[in-house]
Amino acid sequence: MSGDAQTLLDRELIRDVRYQFGWALDTRDWDLFTSLFTEEVDVDLPAFGVPAGTMPRDTLVGLFQHAFRRSTEQMSTQQLYGNMVVDLDGETANARTFLVGHHHVAGMAGGENVELRAVYLDRFVRTSDGWKIHGTALQVQSIVGNAAIFA
Repeated sequence: MSGDAQTLLDRELIRDVRYQFGWALDTRDWDLFTSLFTEEVDVDLPAFGVPAGTMPRDTLVGLFQHAFRRSTEQMSTQQLYGNMVVDLDGETANARTFLVGHHHVAGMAGGENVELRAVYLDRFVRTSDGWKIHGTALQVQSIVGNAAIFA
């Protein structure tokens, strides 16, 4: 495969990992979600009380499981990604992706909806199992609605 074709393929495969991330959250598919990460992950999620550092994949998955602990019947969510830019560098890549996340909990005191607007900054590595997320940071731009839904 020519270099240009491989670059296009790698970018598409990396985008697919990010899209699977959102799908796994919205469907609560924790096996899929877990499969998207390397064993150790660099994280920076200060808006959710997680300072910059490295943690085991299972710890990171547990943080997301807590935030999305309600079933899809109790809390409907929709992660929408756009304007994804992938910068490849051999066996690694950096990606910037806009997120609009809709979250709805019927009957929630304080309001049934919250919308998160943010940018994901991800670092990917090529592994024998394909591209995996090795680092993720979330830069929140705004939270509109009842943020207690995340608590």
